[in-house]
Formats: sequence, structure tokens, C-alpha cells
Amino acid sequence: MKVTQAWKRSSWKIKTLLILVSLYLLYALLGFFVAPGLVRDNARDALAELTGREVVISEVKINPLALSTTVKGFAINDEQTEVLLGFNQLYVNFEMSSLFRWSWHFRQVDLDGLTVRAQRNPGSVFNFDDVLQHIEAQLADSAEDVEPEPAAQDDGALPNISVGELALTNGDLRYTEAAGKEPHQLVLPVAFTVTNFSTVAKGENQNGYAIRLEGPDGGAFDWDGRFEFSPFLAQGRLSIEKVDLVSLAKLARDEVRFTVPSGELDLQTDYLFTTEPGTRVEVSNGELTLRELQIQKPGEEAPSVSVPALTMTGISVDSDKRDVSLPEVNLRQPEVNAVLNADGLDLATLFLPVDPEEAEQRKQEVKEKAQEAAERIQEAETVWVTRLGTLNVDGNTFRFTDRTLNPAQTVSLTEGEFTLKNLILGEEATFTWEGKAQIQEQGALTHSGEGQLAPLSVTAKAALSGLPLAPLSPWLEREAPLKVASGQLDLDLQSAVKGDGPNITVNGTASMDGFNLLEGGRPLIKVNKVQVKKLSLDTAAQRVRVGEIGLTGMDMLHRVDSQGRDASTRIEAAMPSGSGSSSSSAAASSSKPWQVTVDRVRLVGSQVRHEDLSLSPHFRIGLYQLSGTVSNLDTRSGSTARLDLNAQVDRYAPFSIKGRLSPEPLSTDMVVSLHNYEMTSLTPYTGLYLGYKVEKGQLGVDTEVTVEKNHLNSVSDILADQFYLGEKVPSEEAVRAPVKLGLSVLRSRSGEITLPVKMSGDLDDPSFSVSGMILKVLTNIVVKAATAPFSVLAGLAGGENLETITFEAGNAEVEAQTTGSLQALAKVLTAKPHLQIGLVGTTSAEDRTAIAGQAIGEDVAGDDWADIDVAVQEKKWRRKLIRRYESDYNRDVETLASAPLPEDDDERDAVLARSAWDAMVTAEAPSVDKAQLVELARLRSENAKAALVQQFQIEQSRVYLKESKVDGPVTGLTLTLEK
Repeated sequence: MKVTQAWKRSSWKIKTLLILVSLYLLYALLGFFVAPGLVRDNARDALAELTGREVVISEVKINPLALSTTVKGFAINDEQTEVLLGFNQLYVNFEMSSLFRWSWHFRQVDLDGLTVRAQRNPGSVFNFDDVLQHIEAQLADSAEDVEPEPAAQDDGALPNISVGELALTNGDLRYTEAAGKEPHQLVLPVAFTVTNFSTVAKGENQNGYAIRLEGPDGGAFDWDGRFEFSPFLAQGRLSIEKVDLVSLAKLARDEVRFTVPSGELDLQTDYLFTTEPGTRVEVSNGELTLRELQIQKPGEEAPSVSVPALTMTGISVDSDKRDVSLPEVNLRQPEVNAVLNADGLDLATLFLPVDPEEAEQRKQEVKEKAQEAAERIQEAETVWVTRLGTLNVDGNTFRFTDRTLNPAQTVSLTEGEFTLKNLILGEEATFTWEGKAQIQEQGALTHSGEGQLAPLSVTAKAALSGLPLAPLSPWLEREAPLKVASGQLDLDLQSAVKGDGPNITVNGTASMDGFNLLEGGRPLIKVNKVQVKKLSLDTAAQRVRVGEIGLTGMDMLHRVDSQGRDASTRIEAAMPSGSGSSSSSAAASSSKPWQVTVDRVRLVGSQVRHEDLSLSPHFRIGLYQLSGTVSNLDTRSGSTARLDLNAQVDRYAPFSIKGRLSPEPLSTDMVVSLHNYEMTSLTPYTGLYLGYKVEKGQLGVDTEVTVEKNHLNSVSDILADQFYLGEKVPSEEAVRAPVKLGLSVLRSRSGEITLPVKMSGDLDDPSFSVSGMILKVLTNIVVKAATAPFSVLAGLAGGENLETITFEAGNAEVEAQTTGSLQALAKVLTAKPHLQIGLVGTTSAEDRTAIAGQAIGEDVAGDDWADIDVAVQEKKWRRKLIRRYESDYNRDVETLASAPLPEDDDERDAVLARSAWDAMVTAEAPSVDKAQLVELARLRSENAKAALVQQFQIEQSRVYLKESKVDGPVTGLTLTLEK
């Protein structure tokens, strides 16, 4: 009652003050005790509904007097990381004065212990994916329930919000990579402060910020500067120091095929970001330092890539101009170790995903992007212009190890230095470079050049000296049974690359010293020095031209093994299958052939040797002191090469070859000469084909060879001086003929055998072989001389074949015809004093007939008998012949007539007398006494020898009388040659 009365008696001022105090107390009570619980519960429920996750808020404190709020123990829970997003405490202090200046001003906003935790699981599923999906679903549902309202016009102005100090302390960002076999976590401590933040204020003292992130192993990320709104502008400096790349690389260890054992990164740069007049980013005064970076392939002892120090200074980027500038890049002692194994080159696969399908997709993407970039560079249409002022590489090392070889082989490039200047991508500009290196620790390489990328035009010089070739041999040995035992290569080249092709031209010289190539572990080619002068290559014209190839001290050995295989056959048989596949051959045949021209090949002090181990004994021959030239070698159709070569066969026999040669179509016209070659070296061939060793002899050959339209013709004059066969050797392939006798037939009075040999054959015929044809022709000549010697000697006898000498039937006297034949024989024996003749007296059926006729004639006419032709002319002899027939054979002579007899008596008797003669001779010839025939044959040989010795002065010791033969085909003498 008293209170009521007091209230009534109070003035309106007192009442107003009391009401305000009461409201203030109510406001304070609600703010201190009621509002925190409401805010905590409503915020927790709202966030839980929004995220679909359990949300925890431990405590909310509100100080209505200080207009501050404190939130403690906030967390969005996560089954995998415990907390998806959370913080220890959030303190917000709102300025009361904001209510009177139409702005939202916070004196202080402090966030302590912020943690954000993300985790990637197999299949690239993140632990927050469900939250995003839940939020998207809620937004979609709300969009369906609420009708769209007309869009209000927005003047684009930001609300006036300002913060005196915005700070984050004790924060961390945590990322867990759990997609691989073992999870790995990266923790980045984070803290930042922003002072005098305002959405509308401008000036150097407004909106300053400083952000710091600390790496897990001591690295630091500092980002400070200031920003403005309307339009937005941010500028400042970014600094990264001692960032440990090992921990960062562990996050991707299941995505790539390498690890990073060590590495640190520093980066400092000034930056500017603005949105007006357009979005623009500028980076300036950038510096990047990379220290002790190693990229290691698991299982390898040495890192694949090692970079002790990389520095980039003066880095600038301007997005408005689309310009990137790297004024200076220094790389110190980088080392690259590339390994080739059955899966390919490891450097090409280190950065690919482990999964094969993903790796293949990544390779295709990189290939497409590289192709696009190459096309843009060629057309000078790169989106950004990149400028590299100077690149210095000091002490670089590159090693390539090929483990597809057994044992593995390594090629190294060491002590490299390289400087590149003014390389610009996207503009026409000339760049230059120079460098040097050691190859295999012996070869010295220097190179330099200049050019531009768009349009492509590059010229370069390179010199290589003392490169050892033996370390490169294992790659050759894998493809063929060849080995480079020694050799050093020198090169001095100038090259140019131009156009879209690009077209490449190369000019220069090359030389090689001490080259030694083995085949199957045996010598194949040795060259003391090879010099290539005026070398030029042009890919546009597809042409290679060489001014001169000089070969000094070449020693080439061509060996036919015991199986009859030559070097090319053995090499081809030992090459990997598929090396000459039909597809590659078809591709090669469909492409335009290259034109290769060699102006001159010069040989000095060289030798080419041949040995055939398939023969017994082995055959060996060599061209020694080989010198001369082969000029105008050209693959063009119709071109003609010239040969002028001289040598000593087996170091003593002069040999030369001169002439022309056209490869396509094949044509040639050459003269080949060989003199005084000791034929004892030919024993392997004479033993095989003739059955005898060579006792002695010297060979000379002068040959003219022509080839036109792939048809070969050759005319050779072969001279074998004092050629004699010696000991007989067994050979199944030897001819069955008295070859020694044949050679005696061919041998002249002075001991020379001269053979004109002609050959002709189609080179397109697979069965045609030049060497085989030569042996066949020579063997045929010797065999013919042995088996038909008198046909060979016919030339000396005036064309008469003296194998037989004819006598008159039934007669042993040397008549005129027989004398002529004996005279021809004497001429042959005089020209061939080493020949001895055997005379075989022979009789034939004609002799029997003649002896039988002589006996019948003597029986009819006695000593008055002449011959049948005289007898039929006289009537008395006709009648006696007819009576003898009818008496001895008891037959009428007219039965012998096969045709009507003449009516004239004389003519009739002449026909009957001759018929009776023929019938009696035919009947009585077989019964001629054999002793009479033997005596006739003996007398013939004796009379012939007497004529040769007495009349033609032939030594009697060279003429032998041999056993007579009767009833043979020859009427007279058969001659044999005796050795």
C-alpha cells in the first residue's frame, strides 16, 4: 500500500527513471541469465538441422552491459575425425556507438582454438560430403515451398560493417589422406589478425591484416597487407619460409609413384588484387627458393631428381596483360637419374596415378594439352606471354640406366653448364643459349645457338670430341651379334630448324678414331680413322649429302662359318624377331625414299679379307694396301658411280678395278685385273671340286664386266702359269674326270693355260650366282679338256678333231688322208711338248667287209683282181662272180634281184654280178679271221708311229703303241693322251 501510495505521489520524472531502471534491470537479467540458454539451444538446433550432424555448444555467455558474447566449446561432430569444425572460444564485442552512426562496429572479435578437419577416403569421398548433400537438399526443398519474389534492385553497396580488431589464435587446419594403404595427416597451425577492418573505409590505416600459418616441421606462412571494399582491392606481401615439402608430398604418396625424402621451399612476393576496372592480379618482386629437393622412386638407391638449389628472382605476373616474367633463374648442381625398365621410362611415369586406368587417362589429357600448347606456340597465340630472362644451370648431371639390358648399362652426362637468355613464349623474340658437358666422363660436348619459337626458327652449333663408343655397344649388342670394342667419335655440326614441319638442316664434319667392331666376338671391321667431310642433311628435301668419306687403315674381315653362313646371314638370324616386321617395311616403302649422295669415298692403307671356314682346308684371301676412290655414289635413279681401286692380293699380287656403277637400274661397266696370284691358296676349292691339291701355279685374270637391265655379261682372259695339281684329296663333289690330263691339254708349250671365259646371266634369277657361275665355267672347261681333249686341241690342229685317225678300210698303209691327220697331230705335239700320245690300232665292220671282198676277188680273179667296180665292167669277171655265188650258196642269183632286171643282157649280168658280190661279202665278212684283224690294227699303229717319228720328227718316247682293238667303230686309229 505504501509503495502504491509512494508511486502515486511521485513525479513523472521519478516514475520515468524508475521504469527505465526496471527495464534496464530486466534487460540485464534476461541478458545474463535467460538469453545465453536460448541462443545456445536455438543455434545448436538450427546448425544441426542445417548440417545433418550433431552440434555441440558447451556454453554461451552474454554480457548485455558490455554488449559482448562468448561462445565456448563449439563443435560439429564427425565420426572419422571427431570434429569437423570447432573452436574453443569465440568472443565478440559490439560497440554501442554503432547504434547512433548507422553502422555495425565491433570493437573486438577473437576466435581461439579454431580447428577444421577434412579427410579423403578411398574413392575420393570426403568426410564432409554428406553435409554438403544435406544442405543442398534443404535448399532445394525451401526453393519449392517458397514462391519467388520479384528481385529487389540492389545498388551493389556493402553494409557498413567495421571491426577494430579481428584475431584468430591457436587455430589449426588438419587434412587426413586416407585413400591409400596407410593414412597420413597434415596439420597446419594458423593465426591471423585484422585491424581497423571496415567495408566502406579507405586508407593506409584501414583494413590491415596479418595471417600466419605454421607448418608441421617449422615452416611458416605469413600473409600481411590491407584491403578495401567498393571496389574491392587487396594488396600486401606473401611470405613462405622453410616449408617442408616432405610432409606435403606424403599427402599424395598414394596418387603418384614417388616420395620426397627432402626439400624446402621459400617464397616471397608482393601482390595486388583489384576488381575495377576489371579483375586484375599483379605479382611483383617475387623470389622463390627451392633447397635440397629430392624426388625418390621407391626401391631405388639414388633419387630420380635432385635439386640442391633453385632460385628465381624478380618474378612478376600481370593478369591484365597476361604476362609472366622470370628475370633470372639459377639452378645449381641438379641431378637426374632416369631408369628404363620393362614398364618404360620411370621419369615418364613418376607423376602418374598408381591406378593403371587413371594413369592412362592422365597421359591422354597431358598429351592433348601438350598438343594444344605446341599449336599455340607455333601460331604465336599463347594465352599468356611468358618471359624468361636468364636461366643458368651449373654443374648438372644426367644419368640414363637401361635395365632392359643384362647387365644394366648407364650413360652419363656430367659437369654440365647451360645458360639460356631471353626465351619468350607468346611473342616474336630471339633467344640464345650456350652450354657444355662431359659425356661418359671423356667426351667433351659444347653447344650454342639462337632462335625464336614463333615462327619456329633455330640455328645451333655443336661440337663433340672424344666420345667413347664402347659404352654404347650394349644397345647394339641387344639388336645384333655386334660389339663395339673401341672407338672415339668427334663431331662438329651446324644445324637449323625452321617451319611447322619442322624442317631440319644439318651441316658439318665427323671423324672416328680407333673404331673396332666385332661380330660374335671376332673381328669384323677395324678402322684407324674415319673422316666425314662436308656432311649435309635436309629433312625437307629428304636428302643426305657427304662430300668425302675417308677411310684410313680399314681392316674388314668377311667370314663364312663352318655352316656356310656369311656375316649378313648370321647377323640377320641373330636379330630379335619382328625387327623387320611387314608393317614397318610397308610403312617404309610407302614413304618417300631419302636421296643419299656421297661425292667420294677415299681409301688409304686399308685391307679387306675373306675366309671360308666351310671348306677344308679353310680358304683365305685378302686385298691388302687397298687404296683408291669411289666417287659419285648416289641413290638417285640413273646416277653413275666411278671406281678406281688398287690393292695387293695376299700382299704380293697386283689387283685393280676400274669402271662405272649405276645402282638403279643396275648397270655397270668395269675392268678387273689380277696378276701373279699364287694358286696354292686355291687348294680348298680345287680339292672340293677337282679332287686335288694345287702343287704350284700363278693366276692372272683380266675381266670386262657389263650389266644392263639386270643382265650380266662378262668376258675374261684367265692365265694360269705353271699350274699343276698335286696330291689327291677325297671329295664327294669332285668331278669324275682325269683333270690333270685336262690341264695338260690346256697347258701351252711354255706352261701357260689361257682360258677365254664368257658368262651371261639374269641377276633377277635367284638361282644365278656370279661366283658359282665362275666355278662352273672353269670346271666345265677342265672337265671337257680331260674327257674330250682332242676337241679342245682342235684349234691347234686346224679345227680337226684328232681323237681318231682314219685309214682306208682293210688297209694299214699311211695314205694321203692319213698323212694329213698325222701331220696335224704332230703340230699339236710340238705345241704341247708335255703331252704323250697313245695309238690304239682299231678295225671296224668296214675292215671285215674289205678283207672279205679281197678274199672273194682273189678267189675269182687271182692277182688280176682290181675291185668290184672294175669287175662288173668285164663279162668274164661277171660270169665268174655269178657262178661262184650259185655254186657256193646253191641258189639262183636271180633270186637276189628285188626289182625287174634290165632286158639288155650285159646290163642284166652287171646287176646280177654286183648283187652276188654284195651277198657273198655280207655273208663271209663275219667269218674273217680275228687274228687277221688284230694284225691289221697293229700294223696301222706301227705305221702311224713310224710316220710321226721319221717324217714329222716327234720323239719316239712320246708316242706309245697300245693294245689293238677289233670290231670297233673306228677304221684306223684311236688316240689317247698319256701323262
